[in-house]
Amino acid sequence: MRAGIKGTGMYVPPKVISNDDLVAMGIETTDEWIRTKTGMQLRHIAEDDVCTSDLAAKAGEAALKDAGVKPEDVDMLILATSSPDVILSSTAAITQAKLGCSNSGAFDVNSVCSGFVYAFDIGSRMVLDPHMDNVLVIGAELYSKILNWEDRTTCIYFGDGAGATLLQKTDEGGVLGSYLKADGTGASVIEIPAGGTRQRLTKELIGSGQEYFHMDGRAVWNFATVKYGEAITEVTKRAGFKVDDVDWVIPHQSNSTMIKVCMENLGLPYEKAYLNLEKYANCAGASIPIAIHEAAKDGSLKKGDIVATVGYGGGLSWGSNLIEW
Repeated sequence: MRAGIKGTGMYVPPKVISNDDLVAMGIETTDEWIRTKTGMQLRHIAEDDVCTSDLAAKAGEAALKDAGVKPEDVDMLILATSSPDVILSSTAAITQAKLGCSNSGAFDVNSVCSGFVYAFDIGSRMVLDPHMDNVLVIGAELYSKILNWEDRTTCIYFGDGAGATLLQKTDEGGVLGSYLKADGTGASVIEIPAGGTRQRLTKELIGSGQEYFHMDGRAVWNFATVKYGEAITEVTKRAGFKVDDVDWVIPHQSNSTMIKVCMENLGLPYEKAYLNLEKYANCAGASIPIAIHEAAKDGSLKKGDIVATVGYGGGLSWGSNLIEW
């Protein structure tokens, strides 16, 4: 008996910002530079009155509908997010209330762009408990509210969105294993410096830029191009497979150029990486479940396919799930 994906869903806000729109906003970049360097063309941005739990609830609702499961039959809701509604209480609990999952537990997982890989592994283990039948795993991010829109080194890359999977027990296919790692010595590579207990958000700090998302792009590149291959190599080895057995890699949608290098380093053709970042940009912890949903619905994933997710991001953290579709 394994954990299997019974249903998938996604939601992105209707508002779309193109590369040219960014230029029109006064950001020092060009459509050509963004497309050639990252593969991104569009990103969806939430309105001011929308929060992360709204996106999560809509994606969760879609996954439940796809699986034919009622909200009250969900036993556990796990939300991967690094852009919570509030520092506390948990955004998962807020999402639970919006969804009507009145009989479930709920908790957040914050591993930034690796968040869904972590949450999916936890969910795949929990659903095998004899007292649990349905575990809803959601990745939802609303980075447009934590970005500094005057910082071109970050604001051009991200979009808002949410994706979800509904897990049940299965005796056919399912989750074959996971590989999860972290290196906290690199925590400062991706962070919001102010607003936590290390550095309270005082009135003096507001406007300093410390309250916004920060990323060392070169350090992320150096880290990701090594750990991407490690994660997939190790998860396949643990499950008794070879890297060449993988039919699809569903990566964190960070940057098409980076992913191409990672696939070359891994020895797999670039065409085996499922990409949709041209439509959504980098949705952080939501990018993998959004891609899983689209790959499932557009016919890319076939029964029996061996699928490897791979996430890498803040923490620093990285990991992979291996799934037989």
